[in-house]
Amino acid sequence: MSEKRHTSEYGNTRRTFLKTIGTVTTVAGYGGISIARREGRSNWARPDGWTGPRSGPGRTGTTDDRGPTPYPVTDWKTDLDGSMYHSEPIVADDTLYLAVTTNDTPGEFSGSFGAYDLESGVAKWTRSDIPAPKTPTVGDEMIYIATKVPETSDSDDVGFYALDADSGDTMWSRTDHDYWSPPVVTEDRIYTSNKNATFAFDRMTGETVWEADGVDSLSDDIDDALSYTDGTVFVSDGTALDAEDGSTEWQVKPERGTLGNPSVRDGLVYYTRNEYLVGDDDRIRVQARSADTGEMEWSYRETENAWDGRPAVTQRHIFVVDSDSDGSAVTALDSKTGDVAWTTEIPGAFFSSPVVGDGTIYLGGQYVSESDPSEGKALIYALDSATGNRKWSYLLDSGDLETSPEDPPAAGTPVVSDGKLYAATYPAGSTLDYRYVYYSNFFVLDSCAERPDEDHRLPVDEGPDDGTDVPTPEACIEAISNIDWDDLDAGDLLQLDASCSIGRGLQFEWDIGGDGQYEDSGSSISVTVPRCGSLTVKLRITDTNDDTDSTSISLSSN
Repeated sequence: MSEKRHTSEYGNTRRTFLKTIGTVTTVAGYGGISIARREGRSNWARPDGWTGPRSGPGRTGTTDDRGPTPYPVTDWKTDLDGSMYHSEPIVADDTLYLAVTTNDTPGEFSGSFGAYDLESGVAKWTRSDIPAPKTPTVGDEMIYIATKVPETSDSDDVGFYALDADSGDTMWSRTDHDYWSPPVVTEDRIYTSNKNATFAFDRMTGETVWEADGVDSLSDDIDDALSYTDGTVFVSDGTALDAEDGSTEWQVKPERGTLGNPSVRDGLVYYTRNEYLVGDDDRIRVQARSADTGEMEWSYRETENAWDGRPAVTQRHIFVVDSDSDGSAVTALDSKTGDVAWTTEIPGAFFSSPVVGDGTIYLGGQYVSESDPSEGKALIYALDSATGNRKWSYLLDSGDLETSPEDPPAAGTPVVSDGKLYAATYPAGSTLDYRYVYYSNFFVLDSCAERPDEDHRLPVDEGPDDGTDVPTPEACIEAISNIDWDDLDAGDLLQLDASCSIGRGLQFEWDIGGDGQYEDSGSSISVTVPRCGSLTVKLRITDTNDDTDSTSISLSSN
């Protein structure tokens, strides 16, 4: 790969990001499986972090970790020298793993897969002999990765690999099939599929434990084909398999092809089918079924939606994105009933899958200014998962990296871990494959106490649809009760409301106690009048341009 720039936010040049230092271990082979025996490393310990596609075996797109809080700042960024379109970064045990396609010309597929230091981006090891790698899965001290080269390829390197996490050396590989889905990894097993069957492999050797013929999940090239929980493997064709022996627990026959990529949580399996550029219409279908029986619990259908991502599933909600020529929105469905809980419109075009970290939804997309359509930027947007209120938005600055002169960059699916966010960009809208390889970059955002500066904020010169200017935000607090402010008794419960505040698309944050910590959100809160002394309540509002205003009140009893 060519050397390209890897810079911090302040332009300091760092060491070359991609430096091939990995080696391939000489191994013994039989039956399409090559194995390098490893000694004394059979104890299972699932690593911390974002360990596989959509975070883990359930494929829910969620984590308990936080992203950048309360605001983001660029930690470091780099030219990828390839594309991560439809590939997620993986973060585990202080290491970043990137699966990059470096050439997707038919018949000439190539790729790079490497491990990098989280703080600096310096390569620990890389491999350049794994063509077009898919999103990997990390399990214990090994990494499992499949290629996405079509069966028409004549490459000898396609298949399924298990690598040593410390060195990148091949511990075993399977070349008996060219095409495998990204795996689910458990303590003893690996679950994956190809166009003929779904398989369970021995995690340490790659040998087949069982094979379910005719059960497959490769209806498209997306990485979320299998999910797993509590001893059951769910496949996108509507089959639930016993993880121990591969027998069918239940099966639902969809009307067309597959039910869609499954996510499983709290006794329900959610199938999502996207028809964008696949079927005869643009629509999203979501079905929630019992994980035990396959019986339908609820269904949701949205028409005229060009989004082609995967939902995120929390205990309370399932989040889907609506993105078309008129704008974008995030919709929260009640996870138990399918009812719409809230919908929030957001500026920009968003085609990434949402992810949720510790109560915050993160989306990658693109913002193009109406006043200057040529100046598009990649955008990360963060919303409160309970209310849909915006927490922050952040424009990624690609000015010192190579970008397409015709197609402005957009951010792909972000992932979050331990206060940071990781996202690749790509030239949105390009119909030329080589541009995705040549003009893709990578960003790492860290936590920051201060809101983003003007270079990273949405422009302030664009008002509402009626052409008026965005009003300067003005914070206001009112009491929702008949209690006189000057006649408060100790223990009175007072409801405070900020709806009287002025501004567009306001976000409300409350500091109860005046300690500088904004621990509550929403347009109204309840507080109790103290028995001794006074209570300071501070309100901070932020509008769509990230402009803020604050006000406070002091409550005390007579």
